[in-house]
Amino acid sequence: MTSFQLTPVEKGIMRCRHIGPFTSEDVRTLADFFYDYNGRLLIDLSGTTGEECSKYMARFRPMMPTAAIFGAKIDPAILDISDSYYTRDVRYFDSEEEALDWLRNQ
Repeated sequence: MTSFQLTPVEKGIMRCRHIGPFTSEDVRTLADFFYDYNGRLLIDLSGTTGEECSKYMARFRPMMPTAAIFGAKIDPAILDISDSYYTRDVRYFDSEEEALDWLRNQ
């Protein structure tokens, strides 16, 4: 079983839901997905704690597509990286509704 599920939300938006501990295979698969995916991503961390995801968030951040994160408290500072034309906007929200509203306007 993988540590995440990818499901469509609506046209141009996919949900990535964290559902279990990351294995090294999951990390590689998710990194490949982030590298290849050009749409918008709704990252649902409601099945985890912020501490569990923080170390991976910092690693994945430079390759993430435009994304809205919700579901577990994380330090928004881990999403900050130096500006580059390669990076896309990634933000943390308190609720799924706020996250989806923001994604729809990107």
